[in-house]
Amino acid sequence: MEAHAQPERPKNLCQVADYLLSPQSGLKKRDGVFNESRVTYFRGKGAVNALLKPEFRQSAVGKELGDLTRESAAQLLGSMIPHQFFLKMERSSNPDAPRNVLQLVQYQSFSEDSVFVWRYEGSQLRTHLMAGGLLLIVLAGVMFPLWPVPLRLGVWYLSVGVLILLGLFFAMAIVRLILFAITYAVLKPGIWIFPNLFEDVGFVDSFIPLWGWHEPEPPKENSKGKHIEGDEPQATIESRVVSDEVAEKVARRRPMVEDAADEE
Repeated sequence: MEAHAQPERPKNLCQVADYLLSPQSGLKKRDGVFNESRVTYFRGKGAVNALLKPEFRQSAVGKELGDLTRESAAQLLGSMIPHQFFLKMERSSNPDAPRNVLQLVQYQSFSEDSVFVWRYEGSQLRTHLMAGGLLLIVLAGVMFPLWPVPLRLGVWYLSVGVLILLGLFFAMAIVRLILFAITYAVLKPGIWIFPNLFEDVGFVDSFIPLWGWHEPEPPKENSKGKHIEGDEPQATIESRVVSDEVAEKVARRRPMVEDAADEE
């Protein structure tokens, strides 16, 4: 899409467009292709629904426009087309083209069933500030040899401090793993230093408590609620051993009972 010098747009319509582009509107923005260029488009029905939300009514431009109906919201959006805030599009007539390939509609009007491509990008102040800040950071890094000696010395100390902290962290992780392996071999289920170190908790909570016993994972169950082979609980194993011992004793006594019956 070619870029043309646009006439000055009305301020209230710019505020409406800024609202539609903001996350508060909830207007879904889709990626499409027009003239082999990537564009952003939306559905007319979604734009009308966004203007009927309480968030828009509470905004400055919403209070100025008053309560809108679906018809008045559609008329408001239609008045934005001559100022080229967006343009009406339709799906490509080529059956082999993807669904997101669009083509321009000759007669420009607003309807809820149509799709529209944004030409208004909103305020670029934030983008320009971020680009300027990034440029300053790059220039500062390139001109590091020209920094005053105290600043360069401070950066060097800071980098060394960060490296030391990273080294201590990795050393602590290795030590806690070695200690767990030793305690797991001699004192099951094993002991962890800082058991919450890699848990999804806050920074301070990662170092509380100082140590803790290893908590084995619960036995897995299949869809029928039965334990998977190899993960049988200890209580079940012990009960099975007791049952086997009782059965063995009964088997030993059975010949004696049979002999007594024969004697009778």
